[in-house]
Amino acid sequence: MGAMRFGSSEARAGWVLGRTIVIADASIITMGSTGDLVGDIVLRDDRIVAIGIGAGTDVPDDALRIDGSGAVVIPGLIDGHVHAWEGALRGVSPDSGLRDYGALIHGALGPLMTPDDIAIGQQVTALRALEQGVTTIVDNSHNAPTPEHSDAAVEALDRLGIRAVHASGHAFGRPGDYVHENLLRLRDRFESLPRITLRLMEVLPTLRGWRFAQQHGFGAVAEFGPWAKNLDELLASGLLGPHITLDHCAGLTEEQWKAVAASGAAVALAPRSDPHYGIGAVAPVLECNRNGIQEAISSDNESEYGLDLFTEMRMLMTVQRGAAFAAANAGEFDAPAPYGVRDALRAATVGGALAAGLPDGNGVLVTGAKADLTVISLERMRPVASHLGAVVAYASAADVDTVVVDGILRKSGGELVGVDRAKVVRDAEASRDRLLGEIGTSVEDLRFAGHLPLRSRQS
Repeated sequence: MGAMRFGSSEARAGWVLGRTIVIADASIITMGSTGDLVGDIVLRDDRIVAIGIGAGTDVPDDALRIDGSGAVVIPGLIDGHVHAWEGALRGVSPDSGLRDYGALIHGALGPLMTPDDIAIGQQVTALRALEQGVTTIVDNSHNAPTPEHSDAAVEALDRLGIRAVHASGHAFGRPGDYVHENLLRLRDRFESLPRITLRLMEVLPTLRGWRFAQQHGFGAVAEFGPWAKNLDELLASGLLGPHITLDHCAGLTEEQWKAVAASGAAVALAPRSDPHYGIGAVAPVLECNRNGIQEAISSDNESEYGLDLFTEMRMLMTVQRGAAFAAANAGEFDAPAPYGVRDALRAATVGGALAAGLPDGNGVLVTGAKADLTVISLERMRPVASHLGAVVAYASAADVDTVVVDGILRKSGGELVGVDRAKVVRDAEASRDRLLGEIGTSVEDLRFAGHLPLRSRQS
């Protein structure tokens, strides 16, 4: 049988688990030791079984062969920190700073959300992630007031088929002890789900939380910066390690950065979120560079701007290059080299795998790795010379043709597979409109607004 084109109905129908899949003659950016090549990548079930020039030659006769010419195959992108439960609240207050975001999302809307609202938000975020080539998210879920809310969040992620680290944290106003009990319960209930990993999430990290995570074999994530008054105590505790991911990391001292690096903890930067909310003027990527830390990147949330890891990569590269050139021009002896497009893609793949606590073989395309991959079509970007540059500096979600998670086709021909997108959108709009109505506003009030003046409406 001859090779089919990506996105064809035949390719979609023929892509089934148990069948050997060959993507032939594609530009493959492995981000691993194999290097980059024009060649074949062979999948079977949830694994990459071969990769290289001519790798698709010796395969079963019934293998599905797809013509990958004109396409770039990369590891599935990984969003290192996102609050998925907020997904239905896209654009409710684009200009909000940190204080207003907290008052609106956590103080006003979050407590009104039912388990169904949480599930809808999770679905919207997972849908948006898959559409843009993200195969894994670290879901920092800090609105879980009841077990039913947590169950709804996990079940929604599993239903959309994305790989996720569900990091459960307490809703504002709930005691932290509930989270620990809830995590143990979640593990008992959902430990058989193949693509879901559980972690502890703390907005304000605590020694007690980190001890709990260590004792029970959970990873942990934390919003990490000067807002946590116990940073030095945490860093000196001996509890930090690769199982803990630190988000933002704005405002750390040089000594604190050295302690983070020595611990082996993962770091997830937020290139757009930090300046948008006033957390930091720019994401501290140079501090990662200077301390030998491979950063992940993250999109944070969607109430102010759209999830888009391509934009995050570009923002990271712009910030790093500007800071690196400034350091060199100032004569700093340890000025890091300016980033190129491969450095930005590494943050969105290899760095993301570190932030998600995924084992070796995630975030790269190598034999034996999980079959999580994203296929970028070059058609809309032509003429383009560097295929690596096309992915990082030119591509958008519209150029993502195919997304594979755990060997399962999740996007094909630019369309999500097995998802009723229109229904998800209808449900999300109904959830959002009800929530906004309960605080005395509506989308009509917000149509031409950049900011929801919550305080004046409540006065």
